[in-house]
Amino acid sequence: MYKSILLAADGSENSIRAAKETLNFANEDTEITILNITDPADAKNDVLHSSPAESAVHHRKEKLSDVIHIYETNGVPYKIRYEQGAPDETVVSVANNGEFQLVVLGSRGLNSLQEMVMGSVSHKVAKRANIPVMIVK
Repeated sequence: MYKSILLAADGSENSIRAAKETLNFANEDTEITILNITDPADAKNDVLHSSPAESAVHHRKEKLSDVIHIYETNGVPYKIRYEQGAPDETVVSVANNGEFQLVVLGSRGLNSLQEMVMGSVSHKVAKRANIPVMIVK
């Protein structure tokens, strides 16, 4: 069993599947850090369109509610880490500068031509991370 897992999650179906997959190798002694990243331009947009009673952090946590529910229902300890930046660079930086044993993230499902031209976040993380990376389809 892993003791420390970094889960890159944005609340999408891919990240929910990735969270479910971590249950196969996590238990009550495993701490999962849910990493949620926003592009600085998106963060500014969130603040501009939030009502006064709604904070940007609350909005981001709401996006992760399904992922959080998975861990709470299964008794798996977790914490949430919010970052801003380019998703691939930020995941790699957090993974390489932390004490994580594994990075788990969902696949974006880009077709092969798009992946060759643009590269996907999961592909870039897999190439640059210094720890094992699990990409969940």
